[in-house]
Amino acid sequence: MAKDKILSAKLKQQELKSKSTQLKTQKIAQLLEPQFQQSVEIDDERPLLKISNFKDYLPEENVQNIINLKLRQGPYKLSVTPQTTYLVGESGHIAAFNWRHKQLECEFDVKEKCYDIISIAQRNFAVAQKSCIFIYDPKGVEVHKIRECKQATKLEYLPYHFLLAALNQNGQLTYQDITQGKIISTYRTTPSGLCLKQNPNNAILGIGDQMGVVRMYAPNTGTSLTSMLCHKGGVMSMTFSRDGNHLITSGSEGTVKVWDLRTQKLQSQIGVNATNLALSDKGILAAGRGTDIIMWKNCLIGDLKTPYLRYKASSMICDIDFIKHEDYLAMSTFNTYEQTVVPESGEPFYDTYEQPELQNKKQRLETNVRQLIEKLPPESISLQSYRIGTIDRTSKVIIEKEQKKQIEEQATKKIRKQKKKMRGRNKIGKREKLKELERDQKQQVKWQEMLSDALRVKRAEKEKKKIETKLLDRLEQMSSKEFIRVVS
Repeated sequence: MAKDKILSAKLKQQELKSKSTQLKTQKIAQLLEPQFQQSVEIDDERPLLKISNFKDYLPEENVQNIINLKLRQGPYKLSVTPQTTYLVGESGHIAAFNWRHKQLECEFDVKEKCYDIISIAQRNFAVAQKSCIFIYDPKGVEVHKIRECKQATKLEYLPYHFLLAALNQNGQLTYQDITQGKIISTYRTTPSGLCLKQNPNNAILGIGDQMGVVRMYAPNTGTSLTSMLCHKGGVMSMTFSRDGNHLITSGSEGTVKVWDLRTQKLQSQIGVNATNLALSDKGILAAGRGTDIIMWKNCLIGDLKTPYLRYKASSMICDIDFIKHEDYLAMSTFNTYEQTVVPESGEPFYDTYEQPELQNKKQRLETNVRQLIEKLPPESISLQSYRIGTIDRTSKVIIEKEQKKQIEEQATKKIRKQKKKMRGRNKIGKREKLKELERDQKQQVKWQEMLSDALRVKRAEKEKKKIETKLLDRLEQMSSKEFIRVVS
């Protein structure tokens, strides 16, 4: 009987918990209904539904993950993963902490101006500092230094290709393979680049400039693949959808636009002066303006008139991002780091084949090795990603010719390292003289080849004439009967 009493008590507790959770979910659903929101327009005078309205109805696990940290060396940039959050301040303060277990992983100060931070493979992270790009391990120890990328302001990481992309102040875009430590390609883009984002579907980078143009780039081509005139002013922020079919941009003239990349046409727009944009896996758009964040639920369909939620931060917002597979929105401001709940924003179903963050140490090492083996080449990045896996029907002769041309172009593009010389021997005038001498030498070689060819032709003609004269002399000496015998 004692066991039955214990079981009955446990069952009663479970029933009470289930009833309480059902009531909470019903209350949250009522609050999130568009009828309850009364289709409010975006005006500061009219009230919007705030996250604090349903904070009391959330479970304890979600309430514990609502974070508000005070910082000093702002403004801050962030990079969020399903386990850790990376922060970097403009004055050089760098920190990484586990937001699930509330544990600090590393914290240090480089005492140098920093521009951006991003997480890369094996839980390492890259920081764009004033001198160059530094790569640190999870404990904050410097692992690598990329000296070729100087004054980088924007960073992006392509996980399936193991490429780190950096945009310079002068508009120079560089791709570096972090597995080999080699720079794959570097070329000039727009000198007035304001934002850098990658398309998660085909790994193409989009750069928005001050002229309101968004250009798409790949490491194989030195020029932009496509360009779109999106705004009359500068492109302040941009983001791509998960399927890669939509692009959302915010302009300095005070508009947020949704573009269809398949047709490159405008789908919808709204007048909001947003400086930061973020899009969740389920299609919830968050736009940060000043200290407020406004969210829309059906932005990809074209519904930007009825907002979904509103959140007010403690200070000016610098960067925002949704956490993958979670219902949380992370944001960094001038003085704080804040993390709030956004219902129905995260994708609940994740692929364990691609998510090493939710595995133990041994499984994570195995997945890292497998990902290195399955690394995609940079040539696979293209706008027409559906062609990958199809049969290439071109002949081998054409493919060999194209490969030879590429090898010749790469050989010509290689720049010789100039030796350091003393007392002005490496001046511009002397460099130009050396270049002229090299050109003259090349021309002399060409003329010599032409002369040798002409001499060969003349010699061949002389030899032919000698043979003909010998034959004629012999025929004259021969009699008619001998000639007939030879001809027969």
